[in-house]
Amino acid sequence: MAPRILLQPGQIWTPEDDRTPQRLVVDLPEGRLAYRLIPRVSPHGTPSRETGEYLVSLSIFRRWIRETGAAITRQTEAKAAPATELAKKVATLRKAYGLNQAELANALGLSRSAIAALETGRTSNANKHLPKLAALFQVPVELFLGGLVDQRSTMELSADERDLIDLYRRLSTERKLDIQKYAERRART
Repeated sequence: MAPRILLQPGQIWTPEDDRTPQRLVVDLPEGRLAYRLIPRVSPHGTPSRETGEYLVSLSIFRRWIRETGAAITRQTEAKAAPATELAKKVATLRKAYGLNQAELANALGLSRSAIAALETGRTSNANKHLPKLAALFQVPVELFLGGLVDQRSTMELSADERDLIDLYRRLSTERKLDIQKYAERRART
């Protein structure tokens, strides 16, 4: 049996034949895979003409990988899932404060295994610990929910997106994390 191929957004798969375009995994919606072709320059200096985005089943993409001998050549900066981002922040802050998992668990009144689950994104109740974590590490709770609040970026939003953001901003910290996890689960199915 062939080894299982883990596919994630941001991966760039390069086939052995350098005339075949690379494939950038864009998204994994509803058990399928969206990818974009990345033209490769031929030995004569001209890029291949194939471009565009495609949506295929995971099994078809995995078969293409096996048939072309493709390998991951690069992982672009794809946005990690909110639970994964939260897990990284907790682990980073714990280490920055020179604490081991048992010490953090003691400070929060939890077991060491609960901290391990929190730091790997395997817990569904991380939101109730955010205020204690923020107080312990002396950071705003918003840091755990996606970064510092004063970071700015410009992006055109539809009316629906603006309404969703407005509603999201009215939620409590705990509800925001619930919504992020819900959206993450729905995006995967």
